[in-house]
Amino acid sequence: MTPSNIASFNRRDLLRMSAAGSFLAAFVPGALRAAEPKVSIPPYNTLTIEEEIALGRKFGQAYEKHVEILRIMPIDSYLDGIVSKLAKASQQPSWPFQVKVVNSAVINASAIPGGLVYVNRGLLEFVEDENEMVGAVAHELGHVVARHTTNRLARIFIARQLYQQVKENVLRNNEVISKIIESLGGPVLMLAELHYDREAESEADLLGFYEMMRAGWHPNGLLRFFTRLQQVQNQQSAAEVMLSDHPATADRRAVMEKELASVKITAPLREQSLQFRAVKAALGLLPAPPDAHPQH
Repeated sequence: MTPSNIASFNRRDLLRMSAAGSFLAAFVPGALRAAEPKVSIPPYNTLTIEEEIALGRKFGQAYEKHVEILRIMPIDSYLDGIVSKLAKASQQPSWPFQVKVVNSAVINASAIPGGLVYVNRGLLEFVEDENEMVGAVAHELGHVVARHTTNRLARIFIARQLYQQVKENVLRNNEVISKIIESLGGPVLMLAELHYDREAESEADLLGFYEMMRAGWHPNGLLRFFTRLQQVQNQQSAAEVMLSDHPATADRRAVMEKELASVKITAPLREQSLQFRAVKAALGLLPAPPDAHPQH
């Protein structure tokens, strides 16, 4: 068997392994009800939490050399507060979650191992209320909590016979991980190619749904976000990046509608804030963001 065939076999075999688990239990016909997915880690991902956080930091350092990070204190403080509340309401409340804004017109966000979330300026300008925005961010936290990005990276490292090298060096103060990232095309290309499968996207939707509700936001924010995405789905626009590799928006809306109908919301939950309007106004005063290629 050639090396390329071995890599192909590994990827196919690992994808089959990762398709099993909590998602199937949550989505078998007749079983769709108010139930948050229980995260399970596939056996091929043996990175410890400490190693995953270190990998995320090194990946983030490499990524930020290639993109422009907006550093506007009121916006950063506002988003940090939201992510902090969502994180405390997640299944990994002790992780060092952090959010940064990328000065990109592309409507997207990316999750990095260990708790780092990049939200594109284009997404902040696209959403019309706080609930939509929190829904999109909660979805990304769902990816982090479920370790979806780490699982994808682990599969790539295994297929390229780099996994042991990563394990041996990720906690060391050297350049090995940076060189591995560059050898795989660099952080921007790697994020662009780290497409989650539909099961992972749907699991992140449901994790985000329950994170929002526990953190004090009405979980209809995800439904609103999907509704607006569907409205632009047939347009040639920056929104295509969030649509091309995700489950059909109509399907995601249907799942959220069923989940909303199945939960009992007894207390008023937040949907809007004056801070959100202030952030939108601040973004409107900035020079237009540069055109950008899809990053995720």
